[in-house]
Amino acid sequence: MRQGFRFGSADFVRLWASGTVSFFGTAVSTVALPLVALSVLGASTFEAGVISAAGLVAWLLLGLVAGARIERVRRRPLLIGCDVVRAVALATIPAAYVLGILTIAQLVVVALVVGVGSVFFDIAVQTYLPSVVSRDELVAGNSKLQVSENAAKTGGPAVGGALVSAIGAPVTILVDVASYVFSALCLVAVRKREEPPEQTAPRPVGARVREGLHAVLGDPVLRPLTMVAASLNFLGAGFDTLLVPYLLRGLELTPALIGVLVALGGVGGVLGAALGPAIARRFGDARAMVVTALVGPLLSLLVPAAFGGTGLVLFAVGLIGREVCIAVYSLLARSYRQLTTPAGLLARVTASIKFLSWGVLPLGALAGGLLGQVLGNRAGMWAICLALLLTPLPLVLSGLLRKRDLGEPAPITE
Repeated sequence: MRQGFRFGSADFVRLWASGTVSFFGTAVSTVALPLVALSVLGASTFEAGVISAAGLVAWLLLGLVAGARIERVRRRPLLIGCDVVRAVALATIPAAYVLGILTIAQLVVVALVVGVGSVFFDIAVQTYLPSVVSRDELVAGNSKLQVSENAAKTGGPAVGGALVSAIGAPVTILVDVASYVFSALCLVAVRKREEPPEQTAPRPVGARVREGLHAVLGDPVLRPLTMVAASLNFLGAGFDTLLVPYLLRGLELTPALIGVLVALGGVGGVLGAALGPAIARRFGDARAMVVTALVGPLLSLLVPAAFGGTGLVLFAVGLIGREVCIAVYSLLARSYRQLTTPAGLLARVTASIKFLSWGVLPLGALAGGLLGQVLGNRAGMWAICLALLLTPLPLVLSGLLRKRDLGEPAPITE
């Protein structure tokens, strides 16, 4: 996977623009929908939480099935359909507001529809990319998409909040609708012909889902990569749950400063995604993944070690470094999956990995909250960061440490 990819073909630029705008639209929705409920309908905190949860539950309900469905259809029409469905669903909100019939139930349904569309879009865009770029351009293409995704996660909620403050929650939803329409138009403009999916005899969805899971769990490289991703996400969710309480009550910082410090994590994610291809070329993709999996947890220890004043430098270095390592690891793992998985299995493998690695997020958040409640915020953060030191073990035990690149066999030892 040694490659140089500067800006990309016109078709990739269109796909990249579509993905970027779609990612930002989804990120804005996560803020705008609860704010519509709170500011327009006077919803309770619990009701706003239900709306937020409705946007996330699709991964648990459909994550595995989505992969089995996606592999049997062309990706580009599906991506366009996801954008159109999300745009139409969101457009019903300002329409209902104008008519005076907007309800909490409608917001929950819209959040669920947008969440389902985002699940299918996220899996499909990853499996469509190999149809648009060559194998030599794949890591760089993934890098650009991941930069956009991380930038959206960092800036999208802030943009959504600023728009709600400036033009009101219902009008902000219209901006979100426009983002999905623009994304769909970018995809319509893609000219490269997509090979039709291989048509096989119809088989039960459950059997195809099991094949996807077996392809992940039975692969000597994908299995440890997924185990590391799942453990990082589980502990990372606990880390994120305690982060704000730790800064607010442990370090006694102001909300404004907390916002700046938390945003540094997104900066680290963008840097890691941008630097990932160069790091892989310099050190080898296998070595880069193992090293980032080892170094990221070490840098995380600086976060609970921080203190007020100049000690916040420790926090900044730890958080940025941790997110850089996670972004590089994620980028290279995704590229390896796309390069080595047969086209007929890629959607199911992607969905299986997403399900296994993202399905643990609510459990990790709950565990983090319990640790903070029992041990205190700083002690809970220490416990999570110490546990992170164990996350690279599947990679170390797999023999990847002896490789430079994932495509080469591990050296034989006497």
